[in-house]
Amino acid sequence: MPVSYIGMQHPKMKVPGLLLTLLCCWAITGCHQPQAPEYYGFQDLRIGHADGQQATLGTTLKFYNPNSFSLTLKGAEMDVWLNGRPTGHSVLDTTVQIPQKDTFYVPVTMQLNLQGILGNALQILLEKQVTVTLDGKVRLKRGAIPFNRPFHYEGKEDINALLQGEY
Repeated sequence: MPVSYIGMQHPKMKVPGLLLTLLCCWAITGCHQPQAPEYYGFQDLRIGHADGQQATLGTTLKFYNPNSFSLTLKGAEMDVWLNGRPTGHSVLDTTVQIPQKDTFYVPVTMQLNLQGILGNALQILLEKQVTVTLDGKVRLKRGAIPFNRPFHYEGKEDINALLQGEY
């Protein structure tokens, strides 16, 4: 006597349904957005070539990756402000491997607008500190999946530490 499956799921259909449910759960928990790296400061501040209105500044930024997986930094772009005045712009077009739950370093070179710095010179010298603001976006890759992330940093920096590169 034939068995009728009207209104019931065929026994062979339970495995794909269960597999689909498990796959959806894995996708939801395994593909969450990475946390943004934490900015720890900079080191090796170098002032390079200066001519007229522009100067070149180089430094190494230090970050910590709080994620339990590694990432690849594929590029970045940022604007720099000192005490609310636009001062510089940087484009990073290099690849940096970011280890999981560890610190990593990003070399940065930027063009500085000397008018923006000189406009702040008296205030910086009197206060002995400067408010540094960084705004930009980074291109990251996790496995084969690339994505973009905006970032923002604002903090007060001691001018003596900046000039001596002791941060």
